[in-house]
Amino acid sequence: MRIPFYRVGAWCWIVTGLGHTAGDVYLRSRPSKADATLDTVLRNHPFELMGTQRSHYELFMGFSLAMGISMALVGLLFLMLARFATEPRQVRQAGFLGLAASLGLLALSVAWEPPPPIVLFTLASLAFAAAVFVPVRAPRSVPA
Repeated sequence: MRIPFYRVGAWCWIVTGLGHTAGDVYLRSRPSKADATLDTVLRNHPFELMGTQRSHYELFMGFSLAMGISMALVGLLFLMLARFATEPRQVRQAGFLGLAASLGLLALSVAWEPPPPIVLFTLASLAFAAAVFVPVRAPRSVPA
C-alpha cells in the first residue's frame, strides 16, 4: 500500500467537500437573477415533512450543505485511518473503499456536476488506485 497516494485521495475528498460548502454559501449570498427567481419559487412551496413545515429551498439547501460537510469529513476519516494504522497494509481495505466510492462519485459527477468535482474525483480515483495497486518496492540492501 502506498500511503502518500492514499493521502492524496483523502485530500481530494476534503477539498471537494470544503469547496462544495464554500461555493454553496458564496453562491447563495450573491444569487444571479435566475437563481433568485428559482429560490423564490422553491421557498414558496412548503410541505409537511415528518411533522414539520419545510420549503423545497430549505430541504435542498440542507442536503447540499450536509453533502459538502460529509465529503470533507470522509476525507478526514481516511487521513485518520492512515495516521493511526501501525502498518500500511492495515489501510488497504480503506484504500479499496476510497477507490470504489471515488469511482462511483466520479460517475455521478460526470453525469450531473460541473468540472471541479469531476477533476477532483478523477484525481482521487487515480490516487486510491495507485495506493492500492502500485507495488511497494522492497528496500535495497547496500553491499558491504
